[in-house]
Amino acid sequence: MASLVSQVLAFRRTAHFKRLWKYASVSIVSTLVTQVVLFLTYHVLTWGSAMECNVIATVVASVPAYYLNRSWTWGKKGRSNLWAEIVPFWSIALIAMVLSTAAVGVAAHNADRIAKGSLERALLVNGANLVTYALLWTARYFVLNRFLFGSRAAGSQSAPDEDAASVGASAVMIAGEGADLVPGLSELASTDSVDPAL
Repeated sequence: MASLVSQVLAFRRTAHFKRLWKYASVSIVSTLVTQVVLFLTYHVLTWGSAMECNVIATVVASVPAYYLNRSWTWGKKGRSNLWAEIVPFWSIALIAMVLSTAAVGVAAHNADRIAKGSLERALLVNGANLVTYALLWTARYFVLNRFLFGSRAAGSQSAPDEDAASVGASAVMIAGEGADLVPGLSELASTDSVDPAL
């Protein structure tokens, strides 16, 4: 049990945990924007069908999600690369939008039999959108981290996280057998870099 707790605490100090926490924060903001825009356009303003309003809400929320994830979560600077970042991100967003729009369409189609009023109908539509994006959350993080904004997307340039991890691994190798005297040192060095501020 103590070993598990120490591993969890060590993971909390890694750059990967910090990145995952930021991604979750951006996702919460994006989800709130999507839900508010969908509810306003579908229930309050009645701009169109549930599927049309879902498209509007998804597009509106995807714009800040892109910039927040790129600059804050993964710390990318400078101009966005059209083919390496923008096109893949919007392709992922399009797939997510198609899936959530299909779910919203099914919910709206069946809402007449389930819901008694327009508010309940709108809440069912919003719920279908929310469940779809919750199911896609992990897959999106994996793709963004592995292929778009993470270290693999940087090509031959190593990311700061990788550099710090390699420095830690080198220190363990230099220490040789002495590293085994400190439990978990070799495991910690093989993970993402540790934030010195924590």
